[in-house]
Amino acid sequence: MATRRDYYEILGVSRGASEAEIKKAYRRLARDHHPDVNHHDPDAEERFKELTEAYEVLSNPESRRAYDTYGHQVPRGAAGGYPGGDPFGGFQDIFEAFFGDRGFGGSFFGPTASRGPSRGADIEVEVEVALREAAFGVDRQVMVQAVKNCSVCDGVGGTESHTCRTCGGAGAVRTVRESFLGQMVSTQTCSTCGGRGRVVEVTCENCRGSGRVLEVEERRLRVPPGIEDGMRLRVPGAGHAGEPGAPPGDLYVTVRVQEDPELMRDGEDLVHRMRVSFVEAALGTEAEVPTLEETAPVRIAPGTQPGTTLRLKGEGMPRIRGRGRGDLKVVVDVMVPTRLTGEQRELLERFEAVSGEETYNGSGGSFFDRLRGVFR
Repeated sequence: MATRRDYYEILGVSRGASEAEIKKAYRRLARDHHPDVNHHDPDAEERFKELTEAYEVLSNPESRRAYDTYGHQVPRGAAGGYPGGDPFGGFQDIFEAFFGDRGFGGSFFGPTASRGPSRGADIEVEVEVALREAAFGVDRQVMVQAVKNCSVCDGVGGTESHTCRTCGGAGAVRTVRESFLGQMVSTQTCSTCGGRGRVVEVTCENCRGSGRVLEVEERRLRVPPGIEDGMRLRVPGAGHAGEPGAPPGDLYVTVRVQEDPELMRDGEDLVHRMRVSFVEAALGTEAEVPTLEETAPVRIAPGTQPGTTLRLKGEGMPRIRGRGRGDLKVVVDVMVPTRLTGEQRELLERFEAVSGEETYNGSGGSFFDRLRGVFR
């Protein structure tokens, strides 16, 4: 009798791994060993089955505790034993939770309810854009690696083939069973043609009979104006090929917006930290501030306090779900000198000597009051 492998070893995680680490490991390995991606490997289904058995046991706190205590020899009725007493009982539910409704017909579970061929798996990639590109929109080229139907044999797996006599070309076989509830009709993938509907006579050299090939293709993507960091764009039909007769999955592109050295994003608004000397803040000045396009003039009124916020209407980010743009909020950062010459110190001391409370009154609230309205 073959020795069963340790579940932690199968998933490549330590015994102290968290639930999130176990889930992440399973997701990565399951995609790598997906039978749809490994048609050429006859052992792919068994490896995938082993991965999912390990995940089901370790992702459930009770069954994991039982496994840690007894290993594979869990006594019947032991507290927390394997869910339903069968480590494979929830395999299909777990697989669908990760990858959607993509079962393998009867290959693992026996006859199941009729639901037709399963669509292909989705693909996820990331692209980076600068803040100004996110503001005005930009085109990006993304490289996507996807499983596609072989273009030489149209996914059949052979250059010469004939209609499957078992399923009549349907790719699936219906089974009718009598039960105490009446007739039970189920559909499973045809074992003769593997769901293709055709039996190969001459194997395709391009795909080596699998009907699938792994391709890397370049796709042009339009990033819309106003997009926020972490938003996803969907490209329908650009994912992995589905089962014969089923549509492909979709491509999801996560957009990462890089930080800008001059402008910080706050939703639809932008924030710029404007540094002025304490003399400029006291006497007032005019300055230029950066915007998404060029620069804009601002007036610093005499007596401007640290944290004062100036608002430039319509100079923020475009509203991706509406019209118009947010604002640019300019926060005044007053610089206090840290190195003084003797003459400078004498001048400041003379200024302080002739100043009173009235010199500093009317500052317009505390520093934190002025900052409170900057960020939502």
